[in-house]
Order: sequence, then structure tokens, then C-alpha cells
Amino acid sequence: MRFKVKLAVAFAIFGFLVVSVFAVQWFFLSQQASTVLGNYHLDETFSAASFLYGPQAWVPYASKLAVMPGVNANGNAPFYLMFVDLNATSNLNATFPCVRVDYAFTGLHGVAAFHVYGYVKDNSGLSWTNRVDDSGASGYYVNATSSASSSTSALLNAEAMTAFDHVYVKVSNEAGAIFNDYGNDTYFMKFEKDGGGLNSLHITTSQNNPTGNVTITNNLKGTFYVDYTGGRVQDDFLLAVAVNGTVGSDFRLNLKSSVPG
Repeated sequence: MRFKVKLAVAFAIFGFLVVSVFAVQWFFLSQQASTVLGNYHLDETFSAASFLYGPQAWVPYASKLAVMPGVNANGNAPFYLMFVDLNATSNLNATFPCVRVDYAFTGLHGVAAFHVYGYVKDNSGLSWTNRVDDSGASGYYVNATSSASSSTSALLNAEAMTAFDHVYVKVSNEAGAIFNDYGNDTYFMKFEKDGGGLNSLHITTSQNNPTGNVTITNNLKGTFYVDYTGGRVQDDFLLAVAVNGTVGSDFRLNLKSSVPG
């Protein structure tokens, strides 16, 4: 009798553990699925109010990194910045591991520059980005030819950044930061030295060129890819979007991110 009781208890414990494992798996899978919008990991439209930083001529790095080639990072080129969480990373089983980004501008009255930053969970920060100048440079730049807007009041949210490294940057996504390590929808820039973290992240327009290319286009709608070729697996990608010219109330930028199979 005592043996039967022990056996029943053992089966009960085993059943409880099995149910618990399946419950935990279901929870995490449902959490992951809840961040995917249809076929997209991100599908959101941003306005002039989404620019939280600027005016400035640089994006964060170990030293001031020029917004685009030919711009003096220490100059006064008036670019405004937003950071966007793509909520996605590469599918390592794909032929070309990358994240696809589809963009569509309206009300762009200047130049827009895209930069990518890589996040690694066990690093709890952003320590990788694309190279802007010299050998190995990549980037995507949109040059609009539309006439200037007359309204700039929507840029009241923007403030110039006072530090270029070891600084928290807030994302403009409505849902906030996917990896919200600090509880305030920010990511931490933590580059350790000049020249470091510039060789493994790329922006490209072709899967035949995974190390990236520099693209300058007049197309207000288009597609590019972000990928990494280094040894550290990136858990998430962020875009820095920098825009100059007159940024008015008519400005809109729709961004979609997806992960090709």
C-alpha cells in the first residue's frame, strides 16, 4: 500500500512538472508572438514629434560619428534624430541572415540618413554600428526634392544630445523598448574605443553584398537590409534616423521590419 502511494505521488509530481514546462513554453511563445504584427516585427508611422534629439551633426559612438559622409561631426549641420527599435534580428538559418527594412516618407524636405545599432542581451547595451566613412562604409541616405514646409512647431520635443557615448537613448516606438533593461524605454550606448564596433554591422541593398554599401537615392519609398558579419550574435537592431532641412507637421515616416526566411 505504501509503495502504491509513493508511486501515485511520483506520477503526480511528474505530471505537474510536464504541465509546468508546457505552460512556461506557451507563455514565452505567446509573448514573442505578441511583438510580431502580421508579417512584420515593426509597422509604425512616425511624425515630427518622434524626433527626440537635435539639432546636431553626429550620432552616438566612442567619439562623435558624422551623420553622413562629408558632414563635419563637430560642425553645426542641423540634423534631428530619432531612435527606432526594429524589434528584430537575423534568422541565422536563412541564406542571407538579415532584417529587411521598408520605409516610406512623406513631407521630407531635406536629407534623411539611416544608421543601424546592434544590441546583445548579455552586453546590456549598444556597442556596434555601421561605418560611415572610409573602407567598409555602409549607409542609406534619402535626398528629397520637395519644397520646404512652413511649420516647425512639432519639433519642440527635440533636444541636442550632450554626450556621445555611455549615454542612454530613448526610442520613439509607441510600444517602447523591446529589451527594456532600464525600465524607461532606453538603450545604453557603450562603445569602448575609436575604431571598435564598426566592422560587423552593415546596411546593404543586396543580399549579394552582405558587407554593405553606401546608397544615396531620391526614392521616398524603398527597401534596405541590416545584417551583421561578426562573431557576436545580435539580439536586436535599432535604427537611428537623422533628418535635416525643415521638418514640419506634414512629416511622416512609415517603417516596417521583417525577417526573411
